[in-house]
Amino acid sequence: MNTNDQNLAESQLAAYALGALDAEDRKYVEELIATSPAHQEELRQLREVIALLPYAAPAAEPPARVRERLFARITASRDAEPASPELPDAAPRPNRHPAARWLLPGLVAALAALVLALGGLTLSLDSKMARLEQSNGALLATTVSLQRTLAETQGRQANLSALLTESQRQISRASEQIAASKQRIDQLSAQAARDEYVISFVSAPGIATRQLAPADTIISARGEMYMYPGQPSAVVLFSGLPTLQPGQVYQFWLADGATQVAGGTFQVNETGLAQIVVQAPREVNAFRQVMVTVEPTGGSASPSRNVVLAGSL
Repeated sequence: MNTNDQNLAESQLAAYALGALDAEDRKYVEELIATSPAHQEELRQLREVIALLPYAAPAAEPPARVRERLFARITASRDAEPASPELPDAAPRPNRHPAARWLLPGLVAALAALVLALGGLTLSLDSKMARLEQSNGALLATTVSLQRTLAETQGRQANLSALLTESQRQISRASEQIAASKQRIDQLSAQAARDEYVISFVSAPGIATRQLAPADTIISARGEMYMYPGQPSAVVLFSGLPTLQPGQVYQFWLADGATQVAGGTFQVNETGLAQIVVQAPREVNAFRQVMVTVEPTGGSASPSRNVVLAGSL
């Protein structure tokens, strides 16, 4: 292959890739391509560029009359083209297409412009992708930070909830303690009032006393009753009484013949001391006897046989 044929083949590669050669030139170019790996690679690259040509400009629909004229011209050109004999392979090829010499440079320039435009578009897309990746990274970092903040907030809420629960529990315990203390204060106040009443009652002038002795010599308990003749009130002080089993109480009785009147129940402290204020249905000195029995908790309607102390009025 001489230099002119080499240059001609290279200049016609773009036209071949576009399908713009006639049968004879196409056959000649194909023969050259078959023996040249460099031309094959260049043809492959040209076809890749040409495949992108439809995307380089917006699609346009030509008028119907233009398309009809173009097809008519192509048909007429094919019909008028004379058949040419094949040349031997060894014969030199003349430059048979002068028009290709001015058409192909323009086509190559257009292809180069298209490649540059596509390269600029690629760079622009790469820049946009980089900015999008940067934005995605910032959003991901913000999301991670928000998730961490949410977890910390939930942790603080859990701690506050636990503290609130513990505070409510402590407040409940404190309320119970206050209620118990108030109850104890009320009991002490009532006890103080009773003690004051008992002291004033037993120390008043004109008071009469009666003794209650143990019904069984096994115990050394005693009782002392303070009363005013003609009055229904009386105070009885006890000492030496044993502590009872759970579910039992001491009960005081006033007796008049076959009639027994309950005067109240009481318990003794760990030292065996106790006191009771009796409110009888009539004057105390109208009754003949008094006694103390052991009864179930809450007292009984009639005295049991378990008499602890007894005395005469």
